[in-house]
Amino acid sequence: MVSFLLLGPVTKDTISRDGLVYESTGGPVYYQAGVLASLGIKTTALVTVGRGDKYLLNIFPPTVNIISSLRDNTAEFENFYPSKDPNQRRQKARLPGNSITANELESIDISQFDAFLVSPLSPGDIPLETLKYLYQTKKPIYLGVQGYLRHLIHNKVVLRPWKNFKKFLNLSKVIFLDEVEARVIMGTEVSDLEKIVQKLAADGPEEVVITLGDRGSLIYSSQKNKTYRIPAVTPHETTDPTGLGDTYMAAYVTKRQESIDPKKCGIFASQIASLKLENRGALMSDLSYLDCM
Repeated sequence: MVSFLLLGPVTKDTISRDGLVYESTGGPVYYQAGVLASLGIKTTALVTVGRGDKYLLNIFPPTVNIISSLRDNTAEFENFYPSKDPNQRRQKARLPGNSITANELESIDISQFDAFLVSPLSPGDIPLETLKYLYQTKKPIYLGVQGYLRHLIHNKVVLRPWKNFKKFLNLSKVIFLDEVEARVIMGTEVSDLEKIVQKLAADGPEEVVITLGDRGSLIYSSQKNKTYRIPAVTPHETTDPTGLGDTYMAAYVTKRQESIDPKKCGIFASQIASLKLENRGALMSDLSYLDCM
């Protein structure tokens, strides 16, 4: 059975949408763990969380092995959706800077895992030295890059260029980002997304995946020197878009462990993302009928 190690922060989220305001466990690791558990994947999650907020972990699937790195405070996010368009979102946050260091990984037998799913939410969450430590196993690193671009101005989340991104990309098998993040990384140098993915792939990743909301996703494979446009799967209803990109990422890497076909992986991830959009919180359903592995 394939075994994943997830790394990243657990967050306290407040979500405002369609006149409703509710609190939820959040963070990419939470949404990814739901997908992997639903697909029957052996999953361990190394997460940072405040000592007084361990209850946030209770909602994780029971089959997920959680290693909690306790800190003084938990990262907090406010996600406000001003319309029914899931692509529109305003964010505020409180980010305590809880880094997962290479020293913490020394107490874990990381050689037992087949792959690593790394998902920072702020620049200091997963330092370069931590990725280097994982890289020495020669196991694939799947990296969601959003956190390295996120900064706060009066608690409002803004994106800024990621100056040393090439060092991180050189250690990653596949990277994931959305189109806004892709343009911020490249600045004014390149505006065409197909050129952006090729330039990012030149720095190391075998694949660069850009999610485009209801326009699907764009995948570039450096091995095949080919770009794939994957259509979005229309959901029956739009219930909760929070964690949609994290869900796509988890589904993609699951399929990627058995297939080298980016198109096949992208289509599968789009199917899972559509199911997530129909549900509040992380997707936690029996997905064995999809025959993913």
